[in-house]
Amino acid sequence: MPAKESWKLTRLVATAFVAAAALSAAAWCIDAAPAKPAEPVNAILISWDGLDRSVLKELLDANKLPNLAALIKDGSLQDIDVVGHATCTAPGHAQMLTGLEVQKIGIVNNKTYTAIPEGLTIFERLQKQFGADAVKTIMVTSKNGYMDGKTENEPYWFAKKHVTSFLSKGTLAAETGPECLDALAKNHEPRFFAFFHFRDPDSAGHLRGMDSPFYRRGAMDCDEQLGKIVGWLKEQKLDGRTLIYVTADHGFDLHGFDHKNAPHSWLATNDKGVIRGGTQADVTPTILARFGVEIGKLEPPLIGSDLALPAKKPVPEPDPTAAPVPAN
Repeated sequence: MPAKESWKLTRLVATAFVAAAALSAAAWCIDAAPAKPAEPVNAILISWDGLDRSVLKELLDANKLPNLAALIKDGSLQDIDVVGHATCTAPGHAQMLTGLEVQKIGIVNNKTYTAIPEGLTIFERLQKQFGADAVKTIMVTSKNGYMDGKTENEPYWFAKKHVTSFLSKGTLAAETGPECLDALAKNHEPRFFAFFHFRDPDSAGHLRGMDSPFYRRGAMDCDEQLGKIVGWLKEQKLDGRTLIYVTADHGFDLHGFDHKNAPHSWLATNDKGVIRGGTQADVTPTILARFGVEIGKLEPPLIGSDLALPAKKPVPEPDPTAAPVPAN
């Protein structure tokens, strides 16, 4: 065969081989199973009511909070400031659970408040996005009154109607903890968001003062219950896909028995995505973002932002010269 003819034949064969290989690859791509999506996330938000940032760090340094320390080792500890409202339980938790400017929705302090408008809490937003059967929601609190939603002017009056499991008792950690575990056991499938409230540090601070060993004991009792919650998650093989956020609604007045001007909170989490501190208003958007909610499209707009992203504007800081905002 002449050299020219041989060269043409070789090129023709090579072209046919490449085309066949391309068709084979295309067929493999069509038949291959799609990549397995990441497992849906669960989240638990825990409030250690009234535990000041300075005492928290003191106890961590003294190895008195081993379960919280383990959580931080898997994620981080960030400074959270309370700005724009009274440093007390009602507005603190309202902002923690809505991401909104709480005075505009009627939560001023522990005596002046109204029901959070329907649909604005993190519980309701998750259920609206995914459906009440797709995400179970849990709220267990250890204070009555402005935390129990029993009357129509209390903050969680509307939210209580939508939360899958709602329980409010005036109990300390040793009793609150088992209630949290019971609620999880009954409502963890197919996925869940839970809020657990422990009043122990706040109650001890009011009775014995921030400087007392009782205040520190309150935090240590909360840590013990955190360990039991994490233990339950491990038993159920849910620890690998459950994010935990532990924070406080406010701090405590230095050497005092109250929290009239106590803006120093904190956030401990196993969420490796959290890269910075911020304000209390950032807690809800951070958790909603982990569930896949497009927080920028929510109405009314959240005033906080996702702590997994760099701050788009300067993070507000408490004014140390400001007069205390009345808590009552």
